Amino acid sequence: MISIIVPCFNAPKRHLLGIYESVVLQTYENFELIFVDDCSTIQHYSDVAHDQRVRVVYKEKNTGPADSRNIGVRNAAHDIIFFTDSDCRLDCDALQVVVDAMAREHILVGDTVTEATSLLGRLVGQLGFPGGGGIGFENVWKVDSQGYTTSISSCNLAIRKDAFLKIGLFDNTFPVAGGEDTVFAKAAMKHAYRIKYVKQQRVYHAEVENFKRFLTWQITRGRGNYHIKRRLGRVGGFFLLRMWSFKNSLKRAGIWAPVTLFLIVLAVIFQAQGYRIEKKKNASL
Repeated sequence: MISIIVPCFNAPKRHLLGIYESVVLQTYENFELIFVDDCSTIQHYSDVAHDQRVRVVYKEKNTGPADSRNIGVRNAAHDIIFFTDSDCRLDCDALQVVVDAMAREHILVGDTVTEATSLLGRLVGQLGFPGGGGIGFENVWKVDSQGYTTSISSCNLAIRKDAFLKIGLFDNTFPVAGGEDTVFAKAAMKHAYRIKYVKQQRVYHAEVENFKRFLTWQITRGRGNYHIKRRLGRVGGFFLLRMWSFKNSLKRAGIWAPVTLFLIVLAVIFQAQGYRIEKKKNASL
């Protein structure tokens, strides 16, 4: 059986309804869905969750999504954990794909597809985040000839509970929602676990709402990048990987390549700003 963990903080009703409906309509039915509420001021769980397989765990302090995922695992009843986010929807066969692949693996990462309805959403999706966006995970993170990769995306991650506990949980000291999955992937490989990419393990992620939200997201990613470097040391390989993935973005952009390039430049600038903000903040501590 599978425990699905969804960290939540002030999640809009439409998002909660989307993830809830996509889970209860799965072709594989042996699961529990755990919403971990991070001290939200607005809650809609009673309006959307009407299934005995669904429950809510309420936290006493707001400590971020990494800690919420860890708490979700501690409350999980089953041996396979599936992480996703409150603004995602699972493909109808996602859990069946996980169960089939878990017969041979310990960690699975799938393809996260941006569910874009606007031009901005489609263009931002071309950058490949989160977890594949509009170009596919395999064009953002390197996947070898056997289907193994060195990264994960916490909005589409399946892992055996015993492996998760052995690796050591998500780093809940990350002050922002971004980067802890990269650190976790490195820890998994240090424990000799391999990460299998299964494209059919598909999750649909809500598009970025507006241009301001896109820029704010890049600052947050830059802040997370600072803490990734603090924990992992040298990160030159990540820089080369991003150059490779941006090249893939431009290839697939077609006539929109100039706009995609503009968004890439903005992403780099605002991530650098976020990095500087976090560096200055930590230097004063």
